Amino acid sequence: MSTLPNTPSRHPLSPLFDPESIALFGASNRVGSVGGILLANLRRSGFGGVLVPVNPKHRSIDGLTCYPHLAAYGRSVDLALIATPASAVPGIVEDCARAGVRAAIVLTAGFGETGPEGRSRQEAMVAVARAAGLRLLGPNCVGLLRPPHAMNATFLPGMPPAGKLALVSQSGAICAAIADGAAPNHLGFSAMVSLGNAADLDVGEIVDFLAQDQATAAILLYLEGIRNAPEFVSALRRAARTKPVVVLKAGHGDVGARAAATHTGALLGSDAVFNAALERTGAVRVTSFAQLFAAAELLCRWQRVSGQRLAIVTNGGGVGVLAADRAADLGLELPPPSAATVQRLRGVMPPFWSAANPLDILGDARPERYTAALEACLADASFDGVLAMLTPQAMTDPVGAADAMIDAAQKARDKPLLSCWMGETTVGAARAAISAAGIPDYETPEAAIDAFSCLGRHAINRRLALELPGPRAGIEPDRQAAKDILSAAIKDGREALTATEARALLSAYGIPVTEIVLAANAAAAVAAADRVGYPVAVKIASPDISHKSDVGGVVLNLADEMSVRAATEAVIARARAARPGAAIDGVTVERMVRLEHTRELLLGVSRDPVFGPAIMF
Repeated sequence: MSTLPNTPSRHPLSPLFDPESIALFGASNRVGSVGGILLANLRRSGFGGVLVPVNPKHRSIDGLTCYPHLAAYGRSVDLALIATPASAVPGIVEDCARAGVRAAIVLTAGFGETGPEGRSRQEAMVAVARAAGLRLLGPNCVGLLRPPHAMNATFLPGMPPAGKLALVSQSGAICAAIADGAAPNHLGFSAMVSLGNAADLDVGEIVDFLAQDQATAAILLYLEGIRNAPEFVSALRRAARTKPVVVLKAGHGDVGARAAATHTGALLGSDAVFNAALERTGAVRVTSFAQLFAAAELLCRWQRVSGQRLAIVTNGGGVGVLAADRAADLGLELPPPSAATVQRLRGVMPPFWSAANPLDILGDARPERYTAALEACLADASFDGVLAMLTPQAMTDPVGAADAMIDAAQKARDKPLLSCWMGETTVGAARAAISAAGIPDYETPEAAIDAFSCLGRHAINRRLALELPGPRAGIEPDRQAAKDILSAAIKDGREALTATEARALLSAYGIPVTEIVLAANAAAAVAAADRVGYPVAVKIASPDISHKSDVGGVVLNLADEMSVRAATEAVIARARAARPGAAIDGVTVERMVRLEHTRELLLGVSRDPVFGPAIMF
């Protein structure tokens, strides 16, 4: 049997990912049955451990002794695969718990996703498993692929090549699509995990295992919702410290959000809050399947770059502009080549070449020109990566240019080289050679730029995630005063504070505020202005009017008594006309503040249903 020397056997999820023995409940000779497909996949993938078919209807299956129940086998197993009717699953889980099985994958549907009866069945199953220390993946899932361990514990038709990528998905369909496209695109995987209903094991614990798994160098996540935000954030933060984590989060639009809620049953919070939380973990978010697949192609070969500075070498000005546009959209840097690089290339480039970035080596570029340009850019410390592009023209040699790029990549192994040979018929052989050589190969400039951006943003987000908050200002807040202000507003049945209360609340926490004076009429407003000092601002004071400007209730830069009197009478009249039923307390008067280098800020606090209290700044 193939062994996996890289994952510590003491990890609680090792029986799930790296079992030495598997019991298959629902194993069958029937063509097309899930149990039959599972057994065939395990044997076809080359799993070298012990396989124990369990089905009371058979004595043997495919040459293997079949047992009526696990107790009849008489020995322990690491992992149970359950592909029986839903009604039988809880009893099987109880049998596994009694037999000391440490992990189980429940592929069967008919649980929490189906309604109250299914949810009750699921909750009872999980309760039994947790009491016995048995960890469950699923139910209602595709299963788990572990290529380095030669284990296809899914009903997917094939297994992707072994490699360094791990995929964790809340959608079995996403697993199926990526697994099917892996081999043609030279993608290799350390694991693919379909979470299904995630009744027990969820994203956080799976990511925690993969963060410690030495077979895994980068992690891809497809998510529709989050159930346990603290566990999710903690796991991603640990993983992203050492490995790129790229997240495709679906459901950011209203229609998609409703579909995701129906599909996973997970809570859906604010998309902006999710983005903020993700950035603080060091992970990177993409917004399309194409971007996720593009990132996978690069992450199979490269897991780290120094920054976001990219060189673009192209034989076509137009496609170079497209690449530059996409780089600008994503915030990538396109610095010019160094003076030494320009001097190095001046003798081998034609008279009208572009000594800029993108570096246009013109449409008649032969392989030798690609060799010179790529080697120079790879050696230039101005760049963290290089994108080589080619459009098939009458003078070009796509295969020869591809060979030149492959040679350049083999000489420089400290920064990624990406390829974009555009077209189909003429460049097919060249692209096949590039991909086979382990160079990330893309059909469009945008896909290549998206992939490099993921790696660059991981470097930036990882640094941000390691930053610690600064020290407190040393001011002890007056919490009782703040509590009294809020309690009074709540007692009055209000959802908003008055301007005076808001300033008092800020002041209780040591935040400097301007003095504000409530004036019931014009005469009182003039007296207030004389006291605080001119120029002043006058604003309508009403517990029923939150947006003062909407009713013409704000006048600024009042420099004398006459203008204050006129403004007070005017804003009160406008407010009464616009909101006849509103209670008008008068106006507030405050001094205009003039400071250099000021910025207008907006601060908001909300309670996100997934991540809890969130601050908008």
